[in-house]
Order: sequence, then C-alpha cells, then structure tokens
Amino acid sequence: MGGDVVAEASVNSGPRERRWLAAAAVLYAAAVATVLFWPVHVDGVGGLFRFDPVLDLLGRFGIPAWASYSMLEFGSNAALFLPLGVLWALAVDRWPAVLRILTAGLLAAAISIGAELVQGAFIADRTMDPRDVVANSLGALIGAIAAVLVVRGVRRARRAGARPVPAADRT
Repeated sequence: MGGDVVAEASVNSGPRERRWLAAAAVLYAAAVATVLFWPVHVDGVGGLFRFDPVLDLLGRFGIPAWASYSMLEFGSNAALFLPLGVLWALAVDRWPAVLRILTAGLLAAAISIGAELVQGAFIADRTMDPRDVVANSLGALIGAIAAVLVVRGVRRARRAGARPVPAADRT
C-alpha cells in the first residue's frame, strides 16, 4: 500500500501523498549514505554485501569472474541510484519531463562526485572510482525516465477514464 501511495504522489499531489514521498526520500538518503560512507568497500571483507554467490552463479554460465565482477559492481551502483531518479522526478513533477530527467542525472553526478572525493580523502579503506559516478548517474537517469513514463501513463489512463460516454453508448 505504501509503495502505491509513493508512486501516486506525483499524480495526485495531495499532502498525504507528498508525505509518503518525503518519507521515502529520507529513508533512501539514509540507506545511500550508509553505503557511500561505509568504512570499507561494501562488497569486501567487513562490507554490507557479498558478491561471491552471484559471481559463482555467473561463473556457472561461463562468464569469467573478471568480467562479471565489473558488470555486477556497475549494475549495483546504477541500481543504488535508480530510486534517486524516481524520487526526484516525482518531487519535481511540474517541471518538463526532459528537465526532470536531466536534473536527476546531474544531481546523481554531483552527489557521486562528492561521495567519491570524501571516500578518497577521508576513508582510508575506500577508493575513488570515476566509473561509480557514471553508473550512479545512469541509474538515476533510468529511474527518472521510468517515473516520467509511469506518471504519464497513469495520467493518460485517468483522462481516458474521465471522458464522458456518448449517449448512444449508454445502456
């Protein structure tokens, strides 16, 4: 139920829906901050996640570990920022679609660059990686595109459902 309310926030734009959107944004920000500023690599020893089971599965399909690790890491970074794009596009739903999408990508890039600089300068066991900025930005762009398309579809469906039925078609 809560997810439906968040998804509808940009369509209904009422105070209740906006509160759900704000709550989702706060929870998301806390989760991202935890991942970005974890003291060691999140997929290494002492990290939050282990990629080993997934890498083993990919290896069974003949994908070498060196290729699958980089793809899995890139995909995970993109997935981490996908909700940012969704939440941003819903929050600024009165902006033109292209602007919502582009600013989501720029916001993700800015956050990622800042996080990478902090990781490189202040967290000894973390490293800076420009590929993370690219992956994070791409994830936010994909999330924003998805949100724009879903909201557009919901609005069209509502408009189609609100059209008066011609008298000849009424029974």
